[in-house]
Amino acid sequence: MAKAENKLVLLYVYDEWTENADRILEDSKVSEYINSHFYAMKLYKFTSKAICEAYGIEKAPTVVFLDVHAEEIGRIEEFSNSEDFYNEMRETIEAREFREKLRDEAYEALTNADSLYAKGKYRESKEQYNIALNKFKQLGEKEKEEYCKSKISDADLKIQLDLLRYGLIIFVAVVAFFALIYYISAKK
Repeated sequence: MAKAENKLVLLYVYDEWTENADRILEDSKVSEYINSHFYAMKLYKFTSKAICEAYGIEKAPTVVFLDVHAEEIGRIEEFSNSEDFYNEMRETIEAREFREKLRDEAYEALTNADSLYAKGKYRESKEQYNIALNKFKQLGEKEKEEYCKSKISDADLKIQLDLLRYGLIIFVAVVAFFALIYYISAKK
């Protein structure tokens, strides 16, 4: 259902001692935000043991935020007032949205870098690999960081080979020029 609505999932785990938390979630500002961003599920701790075990929920009240693949993206435990709960909930979602945006930017830079590298534009590809590398570092994705580092090294090597090749071509052209001048002056 949450996937179809493109919403996150909010699991609210309660027990008989969480009346204050119930009131917090019923606050108009909080409930409006929840309804617009989440598919919300209210679970009684003692009858939802499998879910509580799966997500490591030991206390009530606890709110767990899940993505559409049922992966946890954040949680709030033992909240006491609606304003703090609302702010913490927004921070959790905004942090997730920031990470998604950062990941999208990292993959875009990586795709651009691979494309430029394939076209032989090694300097430009190196710049894009560095952009991707920095974003993957922020995300903590070690495998992608290592890939970017190896491609940066490859690009550096290709740049040096290009410089060597162009330097050799220029050297040969200069030698040929002086040989031509010597040949012309020797004929006179």
